[in-house]
Amino acid sequence: MRSVLVLLACAAAAIPQEKTQPALSAEQIIEKSIEATGGRAAMEKLTSTWAKGAMEFSAQEAHGSVELFAKAPNRQLVVMTLEGFGDIKQGFDGQVAWAQDPTGHITEITGAPLDDMKRSMVFNASLRWKEIYPKVVLIGQDPVGDRKAWLLELTPSTGRAVKRWYDAETFLLLRESGTRETPQGAMDIRADFSDYRDVAGIKAPFKIRQSMAMGDIVMSISEIRNNVEIEDAKFAKPGK
Repeated sequence: MRSVLVLLACAAAAIPQEKTQPALSAEQIIEKSIEATGGRAAMEKLTSTWAKGAMEFSAQEAHGSVELFAKAPNRQLVVMTLEGFGDIKQGFDGQVAWAQDPTGHITEITGAPLDDMKRSMVFNASLRWKEIYPKVVLIGQDPVGDRKAWLLELTPSTGRAVKRWYDAETFLLLRESGTRETPQGAMDIRADFSDYRDVAGIKAPFKIRQSMAMGDIVMSISEIRNNVEIEDAKFAKPGK
């Protein structure tokens, strides 16, 4: 029996072994994601984005519409209209961040929540990942549903790290998770991205699900337009 085992071991050793492919680095995965989305050259031509769609807020059993305005280098406005509640707005004009509730009350966002917003409001932020996140680490493979994915941890100069899952085959972003500083305090938020479609050469997710302690918010985008004319006044704090 021992002789047989020795012979089997020798035979196995003689079989050419498949070479293990070296794992991609975190930097390579991010750059492949940029290429999969449309490539740097195409993305650098973008100056603004407008999108609209429907949304559902499970915790409040509410639904309505959402409209997004974004403009380089770092201006953004989100308008959510919930039936039975009214409009909820959140904007950033490049310096001042603000939020308006359905009653019309306006709050200026400062401190740590402002720092978080500044990072998230950068237009074409994926192209400036080295500037925004000086430290990136590849944790390994971790599936998202039935998709194999690369899990990365990205750490900004100040603030909390975030985790991102990139599809191991397409390299499109599938998920982002982290703790965000909000006016209501620190909040764990997970965002899942799906239904990617081509918009004039740039791939964008048409479905986004945000999961948090207070419930899920699902946004189903119906239309996206790039390089549209948006006045700077659109992002200014109301009454400013």
